[in-house]
Amino acid sequence: MTVTAIGHSGFAIETGDVTLVFDYYIDPAGAIDDILSRAQRLYVLVSHSHRDHLNPDIFGWHARYGVTQYIIANECRRKLKRAMDLTAHPITYIHHDEDWSDGRVTVHAFDSTDVGLCYMVTADGRRIFHAGDFTCWHFSEECDEQAVRKAKGDFHAILRRIVAHCPHLDVAMFPVVPNIGGDWAYGAREFLRSVSVDHFIAMHTWGRDREAAQFALYQNPDHGTCHLLPPSTPLSI
Repeated sequence: MTVTAIGHSGFAIETGDVTLVFDYYIDPAGAIDDILSRAQRLYVLVSHSHRDHLNPDIFGWHARYGVTQYIIANECRRKLKRAMDLTAHPITYIHHDEDWSDGRVTVHAFDSTDVGLCYMVTADGRRIFHAGDFTCWHFSEECDEQAVRKAKGDFHAILRRIVAHCPHLDVAMFPVVPNIGGDWAYGAREFLRSVSVDHFIAMHTWGRDREAAQFALYQNPDHGTCHLLPPSTPLSI
């Protein structure tokens, strides 16, 4: 399996004859065309409608590369229906706690602490998690204690469901966002404390890579490796 960072929260994963693209937004190193051109079975997943996770360019890929399936959070449906005609595209809109499978790829959708979803995908025997915007958005330096408690409670409620469904992951892509302030590593640390992850990849750093790469603040020393991949950098797993 090869994981390539595209930019921000966008990743491409190639495993067997399956290529998965998550939350494509920007491609500063021009990596995506080569990846798509060699894809045999191409699955494009969108966690939610924020512009840094949903780039309409992905819908041009169907005619050019032949997308096998789009898996898109149902929350995006109204926005996309207003913007363009997608009736010719193979799209499945999915809600949280729903499953989708074509026998080659299986997707389970979880709720998020922000809009939309996060995904656990099984392909080629590998278990892959993409968090979308799921983390503990507590903004502790700006919020009162009650708001911080609520943010942590909401986060842990979803995290417990994730742990029950997938206690071990081959790879997880998860937001590490220093501009949360305060204990910005809390979400990643709690995720890695709760889930066994072989390869944890930080994303959604908004350019604060040096801080996000302070893995000692959140890495679980008992298992797994943490990565922060520059755009177009492949990681072989």
